[in-house]
Amino acid sequence: MTTEGNKTKNLLSSRFGAGLRHLRGGLLLSACFSGAMMPVSSAVAQDEATGAQSTAGIEVITVTARRRAESLQDTPISMSAVTATGLEDRGIDTVTEIGDFTPNVKFNSSVPVSASNATAAIYVRGIGQNDYQLSADPGVGLYLDGVYISRGVGNVLDVLDVERIEILRGPQGTLFGRNTIGGAVSVVSKTPDENLGGTLALTTGRFDRFQAKGSINLPIAEGVYASLAGFYHTRDGHVEGVLAEAPDLGDTDQLAGRFALRLEPTSDLTIDISADGSRSRENSAPVVALTINENAPAAQAWNAAFSGAPGICTDTSNAARLSDQRCFNSQWALAPYQHGGTFTAISDAFTNGNPEPYRSGSDVNIWGVSGTVNWQATDALSIKSITAYRQVTGFWTRDSDHSPASIVQTNSDWTQDQFSQEVQLLGDFMDGRINWVLGGYYSNESGNHKDLVNIVDSIFLSGAVLDGESLAFFGQSTVEILPDLNLTAGVRWTQDEKTFDNANQYVVEAGFLTGSPFNPDGSGLQDGDPLMGPLGQTASIKDEAWTPMVSLSYRFSPEVMTYVSYSQGFKGGGFTQRVFPPFAFIPSFAPETSTTYEVGFKSDLFDRRMRVNGAIFQNDYDNLQITVNDPTLGFAPIIQNAAKAQIRGFELEMQSRPVGELSIEAGIGYLDAKYKSVDIRALSAGVDVDSKLQNAPKWTLSASASYDIEASGFGTFRPRVDWSYRSEVFNDAVNTPLLVQDGYHLLNASIAFEADDSDWGISFGVKNLTKEVYLGSGYVDDFGGLVEGVYGRPREWYLTAKYSY
Repeated sequence: MTTEGNKTKNLLSSRFGAGLRHLRGGLLLSACFSGAMMPVSSAVAQDEATGAQSTAGIEVITVTARRRAESLQDTPISMSAVTATGLEDRGIDTVTEIGDFTPNVKFNSSVPVSASNATAAIYVRGIGQNDYQLSADPGVGLYLDGVYISRGVGNVLDVLDVERIEILRGPQGTLFGRNTIGGAVSVVSKTPDENLGGTLALTTGRFDRFQAKGSINLPIAEGVYASLAGFYHTRDGHVEGVLAEAPDLGDTDQLAGRFALRLEPTSDLTIDISADGSRSRENSAPVVALTINENAPAAQAWNAAFSGAPGICTDTSNAARLSDQRCFNSQWALAPYQHGGTFTAISDAFTNGNPEPYRSGSDVNIWGVSGTVNWQATDALSIKSITAYRQVTGFWTRDSDHSPASIVQTNSDWTQDQFSQEVQLLGDFMDGRINWVLGGYYSNESGNHKDLVNIVDSIFLSGAVLDGESLAFFGQSTVEILPDLNLTAGVRWTQDEKTFDNANQYVVEAGFLTGSPFNPDGSGLQDGDPLMGPLGQTASIKDEAWTPMVSLSYRFSPEVMTYVSYSQGFKGGGFTQRVFPPFAFIPSFAPETSTTYEVGFKSDLFDRRMRVNGAIFQNDYDNLQITVNDPTLGFAPIIQNAAKAQIRGFELEMQSRPVGELSIEAGIGYLDAKYKSVDIRALSAGVDVDSKLQNAPKWTLSASASYDIEASGFGTFRPRVDWSYRSEVFNDAVNTPLLVQDGYHLLNASIAFEADDSDWGISFGVKNLTKEVYLGSGYVDDFGGLVEGVYGRPREWYLTAKYSY
């Protein structure tokens, strides 16, 4: 190794010293894990006479994590890649489901407080953002064909005509930019080509499920190719409403489509144009009450003045109150798969406003267009342009008390659109020993979120009007210092600017809180009072950041590559849009930053019959944006920069084909995530240095196995089992005991049949075979007296028939 390589190695060794002692036990377990999965014999699949490589080995996966096409095994980044075949084998329909089998990755498919079924929180290595609000950025970047999806609402992407999904762990701030502080998820769609063909798949299953998915590839003329894909999915809800007026929640009613056109005017120029859209008309998210405190302020107000039975509802010695449906108390804590929310309110202004009448609903419309131009200007230089526009509109509601009462309810109207332009120059010289990429990025975003909140008979508009711009320039280069020794270095400069308008921040009706001395000047609350300073005010923030990275990789042999890397990332600042009592100003928070040191390896062994990839890392995480209920500031959840943390851990993934018919996959992830310091803002909210980081399970494990059984002259049967485990998960920053999910296992099983001609096939599967009950996310409302959460789906079977032509 070079002198520079030794310096890097020594630096990493000093930073990792203490961490390695903590991880020793985990690494021993990983070694045993890999050894157990190793084939009994080397099973070298090679023709001794010709030396030709067997086709029975593990597939070579091409990725674009470094903005150019290269093998997954040549990319010095800790990442997972799942192909379309892998998604189909697991029965995956949305991007969020990949978190179940990816080390150190967690998806919350329904974000607390949102009630929209199209909103997910993505966490990688314990870093993410669990708040969907318009004025807060996600912590893991989601990309669709190179286009950044800027908000959490609308990021539950259907797996529609997908070629692969890449999951990059650790800060990706150099090439991917802001808000990739934890990592990035890149969804890559199939591009049209010259082959005429298509597929049609029909699925039925539990809860009266019906799903149709189809695609067709059309070569129109030489150099002109098109494809069309569609998806329709309906399914009844799995959370039962126990009253006639309470709808079943957790249903599915989605329609999605994608059109793509590829033009090849010359051999050096390709133009890809695509348009995608989706429409959902569903009931509100399947949120349920875990516990209810009838002594909370809003609960007491309801039982005493609005229930119609104060003598019963307020008498805690009277057991009849626990069965009288007019009372608000623990009788409505029906988790995990029942609720009593009737989506009715006593306030006419709330029931009939914003912009539709209050009802159970999660209606979301998403559409986008993009154009990608690739021009091979010379043998050593190519130019790529990505232009895109996306829009999300939605209406969704929450009946947060999960009862016929009107304790806490919300009614949201959402509009958000974004335009982005990226230009990349990619080149190489010295016979490919040096390759580089230079680029620029610009995006413009605007949004309007009208979040109408009803507390008993008080109504507040607690939303956001946001405008944002982002500008960035970046460069990265890889240099072959010596044969098999490569140095990669890059840096990105980013400037973000956001402006928040408080037009959606005022008291609509003060109701039972009229006259309460809640205003900043101590005056009594009245209709029309602003929630953030005088109405008509705006606030702006501007963030600038440099995010460098450097890595050194060495290929010991064609089968084994190792690397060390250093990278930085940052997540933009923002504004808190939920406050109560009112503030005299518009509250904001600053960016958070992350620095990661990583050592990893990638290997293809036994003539590519076994693949083992791993990485060990340390992440210094600063200025954390955490969502807390600070009693010194009021009752609403606010985002604050309140802590520093250090996250150490490792990932290890294995794929093996010991014989041609048997396929085995396994993964293990470990996180040692700790707060290093917290300030008074966190302490006031109940977070201290002994608190556990949210959504950072210590262990994430998964394994799967499938075996091909040939029926001569008929086809192939393929039984498959998928297992995953997540250790204890803390679902909020203050580690509320009721929101702590103990370690849990998920087991899926399926059997598929494929005809000899591969034209048709059928598969039957069961998800959550052991009926595991586990909490995916949750939220605490002390003012309303509520702890609520979203549980994972129960056991479900499905049957799919597929035809290819």
